[in-house]
Amino acid sequence: MKPLENRRIVLGVTGSIAAYKSLYLARLLIKAGAIVRVIMSPSAEKFIGKISFEAISQNAVLTKKSESWTNDINHIGFAKWAELFIIAPASVNTINKIASGAADNLLLQAFIARSAPKLIAPAANGAMIENAVTKQNIEKLTAIGVEFVNSAYGDLACGDVGSGRLAEIETIFYAACRALNKNDFWRSKTAIITGGGTKEPIDDVRVISNLSGGKTALSFAKAAYFLGAKVYLIGNIKDDFLPIEYIEANTALEIKAALDRVIAAEKNAQNKTFLFMAAAVGDYQAAQKTIGKIKKENAGISWNLPLKQTIDVLSAIDKTNLYAIGFKAETDPLSAYDNALKMKREKKLNAVCLNVIGDIARFGGEETKIKLITKNELEFSGDKFSVAFDILRALESEMA
Repeated sequence: MKPLENRRIVLGVTGSIAAYKSLYLARLLIKAGAIVRVIMSPSAEKFIGKISFEAISQNAVLTKKSESWTNDINHIGFAKWAELFIIAPASVNTINKIASGAADNLLLQAFIARSAPKLIAPAANGAMIENAVTKQNIEKLTAIGVEFVNSAYGDLACGDVGSGRLAEIETIFYAACRALNKNDFWRSKTAIITGGGTKEPIDDVRVISNLSGGKTALSFAKAAYFLGAKVYLIGNIKDDFLPIEYIEANTALEIKAALDRVIAAEKNAQNKTFLFMAAAVGDYQAAQKTIGKIKKENAGISWNLPLKQTIDVLSAIDKTNLYAIGFKAETDPLSAYDNALKMKREKKLNAVCLNVIGDIARFGGEETKIKLITKNELEFSGDKFSVAFDILRALESEMA
């Protein structure tokens, strides 16, 4: 699935050296299925031509010269059409004008005329962003429901270093996906997701690991974030642009410790907590880690490495008040289902996601096939994000 399939987005572009980055944002939105229309402020036209946006969006760009009242290429037409209004980049001038109710250009007029969800991604000199008036106006707009994708710290076009850089385009894109997909069910939920293959140390340079790349866990993290949940991702995987809480954990014991901390922190929260145990936790670790590096001339031609079982994380954690979902990867299709039921029963889980490694579901692949076993049984197949999204919606339906 595409997270923005047929969603109508107006992208407002203001006067900023970062205006060219909006072309990339428009492209990402369209690639995700959105229909994009662009409004440019008069200042924006000094930095970039409207023909570039028209080429990417395949829609007419609204400017002072192109405005028409014989069709909907006008600020009211765009406002009525939009499901989401994004301003990126947003100049400090534009932010302060919106807060004051000013409407002296088409972008401001359309923005004020529409009550749809709104995102603003500022870009300016750091001192301008940090100015008391600007900060007060950002707080004012936030209080009435406008969402801000905060600017980033780094080198600025003026030569300064500060907190005025336009946020990464992917981060703005993710915020748009969340704005148009979040719902009341998941907005009141917390999703704790573990992912990636564990790395149990043998010595200071070698580990015992597996082929899991963590794509399934990242897909669940994105889907949960888009639907509005508070998301923790525990493991050795990360999407630098997805604004969720990451906790690095490489071993079974580290995952257990991280889960204990997060579960304890969320225990008294009003949010219902879901645990997606998608990490491929290794079954064995070295009986004793060697300090330094084991030299092959010392280990010999044949090396016997004593192993011991790792901790069973799912059995060891406190699952009180958790909706716990285990992930079971099997290679034998004949015994896979029975093993999944055994896992669900013995580890006292609410659900199991079963996949049988083969042509469709494989480590590192883009596609997967999962049987969700709860009180019901449902099968999902496709790209990993689509499957994750559909599983979350299925859980939502089951608990409604």
